[in-house]
Amino acid sequence: MNPLLERWSPEPSEDFQVKIDIRVRSSRGGLPKLVSELHEFFRDLNREPTFIPDAVVIAADANCEGYQTRKQSIGKAASLASIIPPVISAIPDPHIERWMLVDEKAFGAVFGRGCTLPAIKCAKDEYKRLLRDEIHRSGIDSPLGGQEFAEEIVAEMNLVKCGIKEPSLGRFLKEIKGTFQGWRQVHPARSHP
Repeated sequence: MNPLLERWSPEPSEDFQVKIDIRVRSSRGGLPKLVSELHEFFRDLNREPTFIPDAVVIAADANCEGYQTRKQSIGKAASLASIIPPVISAIPDPHIERWMLVDEKAFGAVFGRGCTLPAIKCAKDEYKRLLRDEIHRSGIDSPLGGQEFAEEIVAEMNLVKCGIKEPSLGRFLKEIKGTFQGWRQVHPARSHP
């Protein structure tokens, strides 16, 4: 998510001029660990509200359960807090690797050849395999399964077109845009920390 957050501008001519300080709380462990850590995070905010982030981005693959089901799971964890900063949901449906394959031109700019965006599939680890295979076909090794190229791919993506082509990515980008616009309205003369 970091490359998307750092790069996002909904229109080429529009510049939000938002400075972002990203702090990752957890990045592994699946949905049960995510929900548990969200409970802890929001509980800590309730107990000691000395540092309240400007926004919280919660990322979790939909894993073929669907966007709404995953969003409800995240929402339940956040609903326990009395102090809630804006919560942005990043829910790739079904998996984050699909977002990396959505822009054939961006993929080609990074790997020297385009890729194929497969139809929605729900087999476990299917998109990890598809991403690895697409990278391998370009003659490049990807010891981390392709995630090590996320920043480069995102830098080349046409986010507006990708958000239309891939609805779960579009929802994420729309939430980011709304949050950034809100910050700009509150502090129009300066960048938001």
